[in-house]
Amino acid sequence: MFLPKGCGLSTIPDAGVPREELSKIVGGWEALPHEFPYQVTLKTVTGSMFCGGSIISSRHVLTAAHCTAGRQPSMLVVGLGEHDRQNAGSEYRAATVDQINQHPEYNPLTIVNDVSVLTLTAEIVFSDGRRMVCPPSRTTSGNADGYAGETLIVSGWGSQSEGGSVADILRAVDVIGLTIQQCRETSYNPSSIADGMNCAGVEAGGKDACQGDSGGPLVFKNGEAFEKVGIVSWGQGCARVGYPGVYADTIYYLDWITANMP
Repeated sequence: MFLPKGCGLSTIPDAGVPREELSKIVGGWEALPHEFPYQVTLKTVTGSMFCGGSIISSRHVLTAAHCTAGRQPSMLVVGLGEHDRQNAGSEYRAATVDQINQHPEYNPLTIVNDVSVLTLTAEIVFSDGRRMVCPPSRTTSGNADGYAGETLIVSGWGSQSEGGSVADILRAVDVIGLTIQQCRETSYNPSSIADGMNCAGVEAGGKDACQGDSGGPLVFKNGEAFEKVGIVSWGQGCARVGYPGVYADTIYYLDWITANMP
């Protein structure tokens, strides 16, 4: 279990509350600085962002296996406390990676077991802009079904539209959680929605994560604290009607995540 003390809090009083409806993340809003302080970027050593992730302890970041596949720790930089990718603020820190614990049964063809834990070289110094996300509290079902019907939030610097360019400033969007059975009853082939996946979106489409958001957080705001529900994984395009976003289910993989946080 990742450490819950002081987790998931934001200095923004109404953090996660939708603001102006703009064509960003897709159908979301521009986050305020450090509204989601658990959010990180994954970059190459030359500074090119390719994925997102979440701080889950002072030494660990949770991301998607498809973000780490084929990469060595020395090839990664984790951007902590980032908001505007073009203008690093005082909260920004570049962290190096000591170890990648990628799920050994990750399959790039079916995208099952799309989860990876990064162990950082040094402890994160927590601050207003660098905080861990809380673990999920609704774990009885063994999957994310406990969050079905709830408003969830996904964030990232990904494309603002399908096939579009990535964003400079962090974006967020509110979506509705589905049960795994509800997801299998959407326009996806039911067999493509495997155990260990969960879905979130809106029936009319228009709200979703997109390219570049991979590995980032899907969260639920429980009181004042954000708790981790899923990891941005895949989807059919972005924000299409009948195709909600598909996530790696944090609850389903909770034991594996905990066991791989050396």
